[in-house]
Amino acid sequence: MLAVVAYHLGTTGDRGHLLRGGFLGVDVFFVLSGYLITSLLIVEVHRTGRISIKQFYARRARRLLPALFALLFAVGLVGIFWLPQQAAKLRGDLLASLGYVTNWWLIAENSSYFGGGDRPRLLTHLWSLAVEEQFYLVWPLVLILFARARARRWTMLAVLVSGVAASTALAALLYNPWADPSRVYYGTDTRALAPLLGAALAVWARPWKHRPRIGAVRCAVLDSVGVIGLAGLATIAVLFADTDPRLYRGGMTVIALLAACLVGVAGHPATWLGWVLGLQPLRWVGERSYAIYLWHWPVCVLTRPGVDIPITGWLNAALRVAVTLMLAELSYWLVERPLRRPGFFTGRRFQHVKPRLAARFAAGLRTAVVATVVAVAGTTIGFQLQAAAGRPVDNVPVDAGPDATLGPLDPSAGPGAPSAAPSAGPTGPRLAIFGDSQGMTLLRNKPADLGRYFATSDATIEGCGVVVGRVTSSSGERRDLSVACTGWASRWAASARRLDPQIALVMLGAWEVFDLDTTTGNLEFASREWDAYVAKQLQQGIDALRASGATVALSLLPCYRPVRGSAGFWPERGDDTRTRHVNQLLRAAAAADPAHVHTIEPPAQFCTDPKISVSRNYRWDGVHYYKPGAALYFKVTVPQLLKLLPPKS
Repeated sequence: MLAVVAYHLGTTGDRGHLLRGGFLGVDVFFVLSGYLITSLLIVEVHRTGRISIKQFYARRARRLLPALFALLFAVGLVGIFWLPQQAAKLRGDLLASLGYVTNWWLIAENSSYFGGGDRPRLLTHLWSLAVEEQFYLVWPLVLILFARARARRWTMLAVLVSGVAASTALAALLYNPWADPSRVYYGTDTRALAPLLGAALAVWARPWKHRPRIGAVRCAVLDSVGVIGLAGLATIAVLFADTDPRLYRGGMTVIALLAACLVGVAGHPATWLGWVLGLQPLRWVGERSYAIYLWHWPVCVLTRPGVDIPITGWLNAALRVAVTLMLAELSYWLVERPLRRPGFFTGRRFQHVKPRLAARFAAGLRTAVVATVVAVAGTTIGFQLQAAAGRPVDNVPVDAGPDATLGPLDPSAGPGAPSAAPSAGPTGPRLAIFGDSQGMTLLRNKPADLGRYFATSDATIEGCGVVVGRVTSSSGERRDLSVACTGWASRWAASARRLDPQIALVMLGAWEVFDLDTTTGNLEFASREWDAYVAKQLQQGIDALRASGATVALSLLPCYRPVRGSAGFWPERGDDTRTRHVNQLLRAAAAADPAHVHTIEPPAQFCTDPKISVSRNYRWDGVHYYKPGAALYFKVTVPQLLKLLPPKS
């Protein structure tokens, strides 16, 4: 649990990953869950000769649902009053969470675990609970079949090991090193290997037969195995990133095996390692681990340093941890413990009450009250989220802050440039933006008064510039642009014909600063072959836009300042020598047709003013624009664009 919290502090922080492989804490949890549940169910078979599915699911519901409902209620209120721009997505997320299918919902929504959008979804972390509950739904039924068939221990182990092998093979088969690995990361089929391995550990080790005292040699051997497992997990947590290809080609199975070593030894009553892990404050954390896991992610998402709150660095991390622990403690004492007590819903706590019918009535009344409160709260939040949603939104970052404005521009900026201009509205000069998601975020966060100067249209293609091929970053990030970007020029041409812009503003650079692996070979950045390829692609785009009669404006690349703590870290974008080289190619393309193609200078402040260039209020990840950044960009570029319009007659 502590590893997962440290990992998520990094993914939403400003200092990079505190523990880049801390995600493996979830795998340890999966192994532990499979181990404990299997042990409990087999003990029940030995004691009673059967497994009561009804009692099993009742215990799980009493353990998991109260705290989950409290979280969902709080997150629903956040969506209504704080983040209405996420309300549309949040409605689906809440329903998926209630049905414990969050992992498949995120896959269907194409929601990446590793990036995409400025603010991650508030309930992304519930994917792991969905995997766990889906395992709980199937595995007890399989154990019932084993019990009825009087299956031998080795038969059960063979089935479980086969399941682990199949899950491992499927993960390797589905993994594409050039695509986002979220499908493999989220999938129940590809993550089942960990709880299955935990179940196999329980069947093999038979912890219900453990004795509190064993020989010194055996105890030393067990402790050594546990320490090896713990050391292996710690090494992976420090060295392996969440997108490392080795994880998806057997690495997750290795992590599960190491976790099994740790869990098996820590669960033995005679081991030194188990005694150490049972000491305070680790015991305190363990008792509240479920609540900590539930609350830590929304806290991290809502307290991003320098974006949501002004506190940054280690102080921000300490604040997040403190708030998480406080909420977890409140959940533990006010929600989990009271509702988890046996008899709260069944009446067994009131067996001393006479007559017994009164006890059952009291328990039934409690159940009805709780169910009514949950139903009313859920329905109310659902309707309020629907009202707050307004319209569907996508993963494009939208600044929730107040609208920025351009204010009056210099009348000498160009023909028709007003100083206190009346609203141009939909009849103003038509400006369409083409290129990658930089332009998309500009328009989503555009100044409130931009319409006084231009009627704008979005013709961008998210994740696509003018290059097609595979790009790899020194950070380990990689993207196969040929998957989504093939045919980009024809899409530009179709948009230009449909929108009929007077000016087509082209914004590139997110993908044009890398080496490129194409079908004809590898092109090293700034090599003669790379320059020729990019120039050819750029001219193809210009021709597609000129065919509609538009004047083409090529926006030069600003200085990027990629944020290390943001999802999808591509440090090459922050290399100013690379952006300057791309700008040389853009200037050369404009010089080849000076009557119809022009360059637009971006704000110099993105290079010269550290208060702006590295501020996440201007560009949430150092590349894509928030409202202040969009206002600054248009403040500088609108006068240049107005000069490209023909003089008024």
